[in-house]
Amino acid sequence: MKWKYSKLRFYILNAKWNYRFWLFAEKIYRMHSFYVNNKDFNLNDVDDFTGKMKHKVTKKTRRRFIGYMYKGMMYLDNPGFRHTVDKDSWKAWEAKGLIS
Repeated sequence: MKWKYSKLRFYILNAKWNYRFWLFAEKIYRMHSFYVNNKDFNLNDVDDFTGKMKHKVTKKTRRRFIGYMYKGMMYLDNPGFRHTVDKDSWKAWEAKGLIS
């Protein structure tokens, strides 16, 4: 029983989870498109209906980071090994001050 609630077991499980997460988690990106007005405009290019100048618009596309895919779940950051440990060990480690 001492091993189950020991600090050494906590540190080993934590290190094991962290190394596996950072080695095997896949970064997920999504392409994000937006339009930007160019500073160049033509004075002859005026909208007939409203009388306003038309700015030239360019479409830009960037990759945006969404999160990490690990073991079939999405994470924004490393969540720790919370869901792999039983409640008794978790409560004992909380009492020892290892988990806040």
